[in-house]
Amino acid sequence: MYFLKRFKLTIVKKTSWAYISFLLSATGILTNLFFATIAFGQIKVVDADTIVFNEEKIRLYGIDAPETNQFCYVNREAWPCGKQATKYLKNLLKDVSPSSLNCKISSKDRYGRSIGICYIEDNNINRNLVENGWALAFREYSKDFIHNEKLASKNKVGIWQGEFVEPWNWRRGVRIKEVKNIKCQIKGNISSRGKKIYHLPNSKNYLKTKISPSKGEKWFCSEKEAQENGWRKPKN
Repeated sequence: MYFLKRFKLTIVKKTSWAYISFLLSATGILTNLFFATIAFGQIKVVDADTIVFNEEKIRLYGIDAPETNQFCYVNREAWPCGKQATKYLKNLLKDVSPSSLNCKISSKDRYGRSIGICYIEDNNINRNLVENGWALAFREYSKDFIHNEKLASKNKVGIWQGEFVEPWNWRRGVRIKEVKNIKCQIKGNISSRGKKIYHLPNSKNYLKTKISPSKGEKWFCSEKEAQENGWRKPKN
């Protein structure tokens, strides 16, 4: 009888340890998933030249991007270049894991932000923004990205597609004379086949689309307004 009791006890102990091991294993998996989720949430874009990385706000060194609410002009038509610049940086960092992002901090600014150059592996983010026309070389603080700015200007990319106020002057209140009501920026275009299609400022062909009121084309202040007038979104 003693042998049987001892045998049963051994089985129970083995079963208990197996169950505990399973729980620990499952907990470990869940813990890893939890920390992976937290890790992927550690990169945040504030605007086109400021990010938050590991809870540290970092102002990208040597560059100055359009303010989020800033408008630029192409063929005398306003477009939200500040939002587009921010969107570009968000797309650049969209699938980047914290382990692939490296920021070299040099100092702090008067607002308490860290100043640094950030890299996605070997890709210099500061330089990338300037070379693709979504930021300017901030000459007051650095001469590092002037060459990249000249390339962007030559290639007419980003804000170099038209007219703009330098971000540092925009913050001082300098503005290009507004030639259109920037509250109504949705373009209601009529195609050569007579199809009525509206384009939002972030649409693929927004900048290429021209509006001719004489042809019945219109500007709309909201998608609802465009749809009620018979216009639809582009399919691509």
